[in-house]
Amino acid sequence: MTTILPAVDAAARRAVAHRTEQLFTEAGAFRTGHFALKGGRHSDRYLEKFQVLQFPAAVSELCSFISARVRGPDGRPQVDVVAGPTTGGVILAFEVARQLGVRGIFAEEVREGEGETRREFRRGFHIAPGERVLLVDDILTTGGSLLRMLPPVESADARLALAMVLVDRSAGTSELISPVSGVSCALESLWPLALPTYAPGQPECPGCVAALPLETPGASGATGSGP
Repeated sequence: MTTILPAVDAAARRAVAHRTEQLFTEAGAFRTGHFALKGGRHSDRYLEKFQVLQFPAAVSELCSFISARVRGPDGRPQVDVVAGPTTGGVILAFEVARQLGVRGIFAEEVREGEGETRREFRRGFHIAPGERVLLVDDILTTGGSLLRMLPPVESADARLALAMVLVDRSAGTSELISPVSGVSCALESLWPLALPTYAPGQPECPGCVAALPLETPGASGATGSGP
């Protein structure tokens, strides 16, 4: 299922990471302060991906780094379809696919019994057997969204070329392992980013020690005392 692409020069990776950080910072998507995270821990920095995804020029530039990664020496795309998970992955899959001249599709979350969820290609989206698939997403934390995309790709008997994300917050995940077959897929990011998190309260959390206002970022952008 996995197609191996040539490695990327280390200097080129650093340049892309630096520019990706610039774009997030300029868009106000890389924030500093005192934040309550969904898992209950605190952090002094926070990534709000949709702050950068709202700017078409920034999205186009970020996606150009991804599309360049899957072009062959002759400039032709080495993938046939680009797929992403809802929600941010929809935007990225479309733009990467546009730049490559291939199809861009997305997988939606489907809820099952006992609170379980899976990803499914709906709305008539179809991957043909043998098609080369590039998976894209925005921020990698646990990798759950991308992992849930592997089964529907495998069930189509497609070939997974690579998985790429804008930012890797997972402390260096380099592969995805299918929960169904155990087959691995290489995972790369434009910007590897290690952000420390802290248990709420003193003495561990610097924001709590400094009595900084606690923000609870999310869809509402609300500020509060914690999740």
